[in-house]
Amino acid sequence: MKFSDMLRTAFLNLWRRKLRAFLTVLGMVIGTSSIVVMVSLGIGMREAMIESYSQMGSMTNITVTRWNYSVDENGNYSSSEKDLNKKTVELFKQIPGVEVVMPRITTWGMVKSGRYVADISIMGIDTSVAEQFGITLAEGSMPTARTTGGTYDIVFGSDLFQYGYFYDPNTGKPAVDKDGNSKVTLDSRFQLTFDYNNIYGDPNDIMEGYTPGKMYRLNATGITAASGNEFSWYCLMDIEALKKLAKENQNFMNLDTSNYNEVILKCTDTDAVEAVNQTVKDMGYGTECLQEWIEQSEQSIRQTQYLLGAIGGVSLLVAAIGIMNTMMMSIYERTKEIGIIKVLGCRMSNIAGLFLTESAYIGFFGGALGLGVSYTLSMLLNKFLADSGMHSSIPLYLALGAVAFSILVAVISGLYPAFRAMRLSPLAAIRNE
Repeated sequence: MKFSDMLRTAFLNLWRRKLRAFLTVLGMVIGTSSIVVMVSLGIGMREAMIESYSQMGSMTNITVTRWNYSVDENGNYSSSEKDLNKKTVELFKQIPGVEVVMPRITTWGMVKSGRYVADISIMGIDTSVAEQFGITLAEGSMPTARTTGGTYDIVFGSDLFQYGYFYDPNTGKPAVDKDGNSKVTLDSRFQLTFDYNNIYGDPNDIMEGYTPGKMYRLNATGITAASGNEFSWYCLMDIEALKKLAKENQNFMNLDTSNYNEVILKCTDTDAVEAVNQTVKDMGYGTECLQEWIEQSEQSIRQTQYLLGAIGGVSLLVAAIGIMNTMMMSIYERTKEIGIIKVLGCRMSNIAGLFLTESAYIGFFGGALGLGVSYTLSMLLNKFLADSGMHSSIPLYLALGAVAFSILVAVISGLYPAFRAMRLSPLAAIRNE
């Protein structure tokens, strides 16, 4: 029997019993749509998690710290500290898979403009590689290392003016006008200090012999773009300029100027992150990267996906039992027909192939229609789950895999009925009424 004849005959056999075939296909539709929607929720959770982490920073960045913490077999914690300086930075640049390296130091400070002040976090960076780490400016230019006349360049964080971080320390009122706009702008005059007494101290309470911290003039060169990465909420200064300030204000900043706080490594791609991360750990340094966090989160999400898939799989199992029942009933109804086919010399493989083709048809139509139902349910779920942060996502591989899996389940369900039809005795089948 030709393959085309088998396809046509199998379809006509199902068409002769339209109601039974429809109900069996309906079972596959429910089973397929259940498992696709359940799995799509797990995929949506993973995509939401990755999107959330990506807003925290680049997926190819590794943050290296001086401290390395470890746990032995007995659960005891130990730590070690290593220098993180210019020599170390050069070593990191030689690691395969590292594209660029940026050391940084972080501290705090207070900015004064007229009678208004703002507490800020300051990050000193190598501005020559800033753009490669996604540090961009909404306006202006990057700060330089120059300290002409005791004036230091600084780039303010994007939130500093937008949300009225400046306030009057005497009244606590924010520096905004009646329309909510900041009274302090990039064109205002600024001073920087690391001594709280310069802002909040009472001259009458200053202890004898106390040396107040300096007030430094600031040249605001720009504002960072609101990119939402791990650098966007800092005010930026050149790292060498900030180290100079740290040396002059050791009593207030307590910053080790011989070492960097952290060094950020940018890898060539996400595939290189794991190897680079392990190499740095083997050197004795502590590391942090989003890939590790994602892997930990994915373990939890994977377990949830298995559970959701199992729930949907129950419906598909019930549908598979329905296919097997339909094909067994078909054998009992067509016993005489099968006997005649055998007497006429039809091959056993053709008989089995005929029943398996009918099962495959049920799986294909059930899978295809179930996929359509899945997309509809996915859109409805996304509409109602929009505020919860969850969503359903059906990628192409899940859609094609669902149809292929439906056909496979249907064919497996039809194996026993097909073999049963092959073993029927021709004479007994012909005598059957």
